[in-house]
Amino acid sequence: MEILKYAKERLNEILEDANHLIGVKQEDIETLKERKEILLSWADELMDDFYSTLLSYPKTAKVFEKIPVEQVKSKNKRWYEQLVSGEIDEKFYEFQFFVGLVHVYWKIDNDIMIFMANRLKMNFLRKASESFPPEEAVKVFHSFSKLVDFLIALTVEGYIFILREALIDIAGFSPGLVDNMMRMKLEEIYEYYKNEFVKNS
Repeated sequence: MEILKYAKERLNEILEDANHLIGVKQEDIETLKERKEILLSWADELMDDFYSTLLSYPKTAKVFEKIPVEQVKSKNKRWYEQLVSGEIDEKFYEFQFFVGLVHVYWKIDNDIMIFMANRLKMNFLRKASESFPPEEAVKVFHSFSKLVDFLIALTVEGYIFILREALIDIAGFSPGLVDNMMRMKLEEIYEYYKNEFVKNS
């Protein structure tokens, strides 16, 4: 499938970006894995907060009118368990890219995903602070936070890719032509807002 091919092409590039810009390394996976028994014990509490928050907000609660919340909750819990257990391989990354497709399908905007990822990280930090000495808590949280940020970047990439592929398919144009047309339009918009910004600043 095209999406898997693109996911593999982008994975190493995004991983390299994450390594250079926020310091994602194999040792972050090991940091979590070494403490997985404790981290796994937080799964239910973290997921309960995550989904009670989504259900308490009408905009996001609408999603669960069509799909059972327990089904989604179970999958997200499994994602967390794999992450903190170090069960991270190519299939895990491909799934993360595929989440972008799921979000497009169910009309879950990227801002919602980013805000909820941040909520998960803040609750993780609270649990880490309660469970480990201060220096160790910071280390564990930083590893978790960096890995989550990297995975969110993969999801956003998948989201954008799916929208682009849908546009190409609907329009019936070649990818190169669509890219050129998009570039021309973006340059037009950029010039307009750049001039407006300069004029009003």
